[in-house]
Amino acid sequence: MVATIQTFTRALQTPDLSFRTLGEARPVLDANGLPRLMRTTRFAEAEISWQGRRWLLALPLSPAALFTLERTLQQMARCSSPWLPECRLLRGEMSWYGPTGTPRSYDLLLQLLPEGRSFDEALCCEGGERLVEELDALQQELRRLNLCHGNLRRDNLRWTGRRFVPIRFYDAGVGTPERDDAAFDTLRQEVLRAAGIPGVSDVEADYEAPGRWPGHRWVSNLFEGMVCVEDETGYGYVDAENRPVIASQYLWAGDFHEGRAEVQTAEGMGLIDRQGHYVIPPEYEIVSYVPAESVSHVRQNGRWALFDYLGRRISPFVEDGERLGVWAEA
Repeated sequence: MVATIQTFTRALQTPDLSFRTLGEARPVLDANGLPRLMRTTRFAEAEISWQGRRWLLALPLSPAALFTLERTLQQMARCSSPWLPECRLLRGEMSWYGPTGTPRSYDLLLQLLPEGRSFDEALCCEGGERLVEELDALQQELRRLNLCHGNLRRDNLRWTGRRFVPIRFYDAGVGTPERDDAAFDTLRQEVLRAAGIPGVSDVEADYEAPGRWPGHRWVSNLFEGMVCVEDETGYGYVDAENRPVIASQYLWAGDFHEGRAEVQTAEGMGLIDRQGHYVIPPEYEIVSYVPAESVSHVRQNGRWALFDYLGRRISPFVEDGERLGVWAEA
């Protein structure tokens, strides 16, 4: 059973009762005295203080998010690089009781928040040419490690005084590091503009204000003309004008990529198209769509198979997912 944000919030308020390892952790609080949370489509995150250091503690919001994270951390564990922060997957870290009193547990991601400055603070205290050189160095290192961060922007970079360290590997993936190229170009342009150094292009990137889609409990970002939203009735999608496109009906839903989005129902996970039609019916333990390959990694009864873009199974279900190019737990 996937834990909820409400369960995560309560655990942060009672760490000694709810966490196996982080019993002495203390969350950063908001103005109302509650744990300050940030969320994306796939994760909810809180900043905590533990053992004299600052960390980011993240809750995967779906089985697919946890599956993708496990693949990324497995690759990162093989690497030794000063450009990568310490990340740990804490198995069964958070515990709580279900509606019927059944004890439950869930995995959490613990990430070290590197000491240093934010990207914006670095713009004020470092030379533009130096920062561009370090962005180049980070890009080369991610290529060497064969990692794609997937969401490189100002808030997801820390300046240590020597290098930029990326944080929040929530959208990261193994392979296709070139997918970060556009993000690196945007960051370099931001550095050059702040330093007053003429760049190749001064075209401003589109920015969507969070208040553009009011009336929802939570709003993601605009992807392929669709915005994932959470309402009282569940997750669904609206268009750029905040008009309903796919009714809010899912327990969880992901952003659209290449015309496909992962969704979760009470029966299981599935994959939908832009009309809300099921490409893969919601009857599986995990459905993880990989846009770069136009395939889905699907798990059923602990066995893995590959499905193509049209939702057709293209391999048998096997226990050893690595034979199919699918990462499987050891």
